[in-house]
Amino acid sequence: MNRTYSFAQIQTFKGLAILMIVLHNFCHLLPGAAVENEYVFLAERTWRFFSLLSEGNHVGLNLFSYIGHYGVPLFLFVSGYGLVRKYEQTSPMGISLVGFMGKHAVKLWWLLVPGLLVWLPSDLFLHHGEWAHKWTDVVYMLAYISNLFPHPDLLLGPWWYFSLTMQLYFIYRLFLYRRSDVWLYGVTLVCLLLELYALSVENMPMLNYLRYNAVGSVLPFACGILIARRGCVISGKGTWLAWLVLVASWTDGLLWAFSPLFFIWAVIPLLDKQGVWGNVLGSIGQLSAYVFVVHPIVRPYFLQAVKEGCSVYLSLAGYLFLAFLLALGFRWLIAKMKTSLQRFVA
Repeated sequence: MNRTYSFAQIQTFKGLAILMIVLHNFCHLLPGAAVENEYVFLAERTWRFFSLLSEGNHVGLNLFSYIGHYGVPLFLFVSGYGLVRKYEQTSPMGISLVGFMGKHAVKLWWLLVPGLLVWLPSDLFLHHGEWAHKWTDVVYMLAYISNLFPHPDLLLGPWWYFSLTMQLYFIYRLFLYRRSDVWLYGVTLVCLLLELYALSVENMPMLNYLRYNAVGSVLPFACGILIARRGCVISGKGTWLAWLVLVASWTDGLLWAFSPLFFIWAVIPLLDKQGVWGNVLGSIGQLSAYVFVVHPIVRPYFLQAVKEGCSVYLSLAGYLFLAFLLALGFRWLIAKMKTSLQRFVA
């Protein structure tokens, strides 16, 4: 019998994804932490990670430093899955390319614009009142084109995801929306071949650029689309094998290109059944968009505390607490802004 993921399960996936991302974005900047293979592949990073684990050096911190970035592919999977459920299986009416892109641009602006307004005074404070960026970089970010530049100033590192999301929305509406799976396989294959080519010739700048942009992220996104269209869930059979293949992929460049799929295969069956942890992650998932916006604004203060001698674990706890507290406030603020705008327009 065909099955689909429930709203509660999707929120659980998002909860795990944002938790991994928030922890990764703190841990990988700690002095001496394991360096991840996210945008490029360097085998020596993996061996150093294994060495740190074997020595028992801050195992939890190094785990999230090295593998926490896999929260991004999990989000991409959920995004592809959600687009199909919303636009192909629920809504009977079609939507134009301009209408589709405009709708999602506005949706992300409701997060990005307030986020920039909160970030700006914080950034000026951290740089002692000096503006450390170009105003054009703000324009590029608002236009969702920051990632297209070879050496972009992303203002805040994690916010590269805004541009990536809009690129994937464009690809979905232009090439994949209500088209046969042949189109899905074709687009995915082209993107994979480009990524594998960069790996085969060891062109790390090219690989870095592809993975900052949609080409390097289509695979988990396409997986979500396919699962939604097939009306099925990822089976828990062979989950142990998925973990073995995932770990093996950290030692081989060609396998590494497929590691986002291995991670999704390994993790999602574990989240399929709702329990206490599922409910906790589900609650976190409902805040995920707001946490994503505010956590990089909070992060520098607690990293500075670590540099000044504060306990890394105490700093991490404070970082998580404040990020989620501000996310609650951010959600309230945006809701009030939307309500006020609706009253003004009416």
